[in-house]
Amino acid sequence: MEQRFYYSIASGSSGNCGLYVAGDTAVLIDLGVSLRRITTALAGLGLTLDRIAGVLITHEHIDHVKGLDMFLKKSSAPIYASRETALALSIKNPASQGRVTVFQAGEDFAVGAIGVHAFETPHDAAQSVGYVLSHEGRRFGFATDLGFVPVDIADRLRGCDTVVLESNHDPHMLQAGPYPYPLKQRVAGPNGHLSNPDCAICAADLVKNGTKTLILAHLSEKNNMPELALQQTKSAVRGLAPCRIIVAPKGHMEAPILLEEGEQCCLFD
Repeated sequence: MEQRFYYSIASGSSGNCGLYVAGDTAVLIDLGVSLRRITTALAGLGLTLDRIAGVLITHEHIDHVKGLDMFLKKSSAPIYASRETALALSIKNPASQGRVTVFQAGEDFAVGAIGVHAFETPHDAAQSVGYVLSHEGRRFGFATDLGFVPVDIADRLRGCDTVVLESNHDPHMLQAGPYPYPLKQRVAGPNGHLSNPDCAICAADLVKNGTKTLILAHLSEKNNMPELALQQTKSAVRGLAPCRIIVAPKGHMEAPILLEEGEQCCLFD
């Protein structure tokens, strides 16, 4: 079994970028921070841009594509995006024209040794998607920026040994917070962002169906706190099955999360 790991380079309202490595294949998910931050994080792992086999874009919002233009200048790695996302990118980022490999939501394709399944997510973007990545029988799910978890998305994530799942906001903090009312409605709406309680409900279902590692991601800096997100999900999964629960920090993680077969799992405080 070749080594697999996930490393969050940035997660939150101000920028999102993650790294998934399986065997000799390394893929980035989103480019929502500067290329300098990305290359610095990669260097800390002994990696360079040359090792990146591809970039999976979830959608065109700036906190997911801020570093795209500079990445296109410095790397020849293919960029993958849904058809409508690619169109939106071509308008916002003209440099992406001709550089994006387009797929249909629901399509399967491969990046190096990693199989990729893309699924559409409910979010107020052109065509936001999540991903399930497969390698040697192991499945890694990535689902952020979704206002709720539809039945078909829950079905796709069940059986993934690791899932990166949005836990964006605490409903009480959101309603009492500084956002103007229309923005509060957008965040809490069906095409906004997943709340801590809704994340916890989904997490419990995933743990019942084999998920061993949960990474809570895309936490709001104004409407959430890591301890709130963590406690809500821990309470929901307690007693179901052994599972690691880790909150992705705003900045890069201190160390990669190893996703090895037979790795001992436990709840993290």
